[in-house]
Amino acid sequence: MSANVPIVRQVSWPAVLIISLVLAGFIAISVFFFQIHGIIMGIAFFWALAVLLNQTIPTSHNKGMKAIKRKDFKVALEYFKQSADFFTKYAWVDKYRTITFLSASKMHYREIALCNIAFCYVQTMEAEKAKSTYEEILKEYPGNGIAYYALNSINTFSKKID
Repeated sequence: MSANVPIVRQVSWPAVLIISLVLAGFIAISVFFFQIHGIIMGIAFFWALAVLLNQTIPTSHNKGMKAIKRKDFKVALEYFKQSADFFTKYAWVDKYRTITFLSASKMHYREIALCNIAFCYVQTMEAEKAKSTYEEILKEYPGNGIAYYALNSINTFSKKID
């Protein structure tokens, strides 16, 4: 059962190419060691590694997404704050996410966490916090369309209310 909330997944095509090369490397090594069953083994090893990395590195992010799907925005907010803190502390993990956890995400995970924090603020009727978070996102990530359009919407609706 999924919630009726927007989920945006922007793909980095260069990252897809890098991940495909990593997969090809797994297949090549497996073919060398397992001959005829190498392709299947390489794909299986790659898939297992991808699942393991995606479940263990962005744990707060994953928990926050599950909370959003349940429409539990206050809980999601706390998880996304933890995610933003993690990717601030370990910025290199986020910068090299294509390799560190085989992610083809175009957006940085810290950037995603901040967008999700702002979204949760909107859902919990904390418009001023949402607005300041979207402004923070645009300072750090000036090309972020989500923050740009959300901030425009907040500004438009707040003018109509005044």
